[in-house]
Amino acid sequence: MTMVERSPDSLTAAEPESGAGQGTVTLDAVHDLLRNRILHGELPPGSVVSQADLSRDLGVSRSPIREACRLLEREGLVVSRHNRRVQVADFSMEDLEELYASRLVLEPLALTVRVPSLKARELDEMATALEEMRQSAEQRDYDRFKAPHDRFHSVLYSDTNGRLLRQINQLSDHASRYRRVYMTQSPSAWDVVLGHDTRILQAVSRGEAVAAGAELARHLAATALSMMALMDPLHDPRLLRAALHQACHSEEGTR
Repeated sequence: MTMVERSPDSLTAAEPESGAGQGTVTLDAVHDLLRNRILHGELPPGSVVSQADLSRDLGVSRSPIREACRLLEREGLVVSRHNRRVQVADFSMEDLEELYASRLVLEPLALTVRVPSLKARELDEMATALEEMRQSAEQRDYDRFKAPHDRFHSVLYSDTNGRLLRQINQLSDHASRYRRVYMTQSPSAWDVVLGHDTRILQAVSRGEAVAAGAELARHLAATALSMMALMDPLHDPRLLRAALHQACHSEEGTR
């Protein structure tokens, strides 16, 4: 069984066995903390932990742990096991391909609509983030690289809202587990990612919405295909190919 280690972001409350005398701990806070631990790899894919262990580790009652685990299961991040244990969802080829095929459809669409409204200060923000990414890449420091990378891509959807943004954010969050492995286990990943993001910035700076969307699609596809090669080199990514063709089809029509 994999135990979680107590970290500075642990929640504060009284004895975990009973709700009586507990400090005020919101379900959202427990859910967000567990979710972040899963997405950041602190609870590794496939690891199993009991709700009682989580309750003791976080210093909260079992009730918010139980409800948070139900929400995480609905989101596809954990799977319920017997004896009130949960297993962090393991990596799978099907999950990876569906995640990135969905992103290939939604994110280039959102970016294509977004490009005409990008302001000069936002382009400057992206350029600054890209430079920070380059500096972190030189040190092969993924934790430092991730923050400016996320900031760079968040600008691309900063005026997107509603259901579309929620779906984009959730898919990107789930993909972050795979992305960490890709960046840390593929030596060429750093240059590939920087190259794609540089071309995305160049396209949006020129106001070329369709080209920017197509470059983003190629960026997502390259990450997914590299991960698939690590997991199963013989896998045929039919769904991913179809999504990439759809995302890049409009660019081909403009040439």
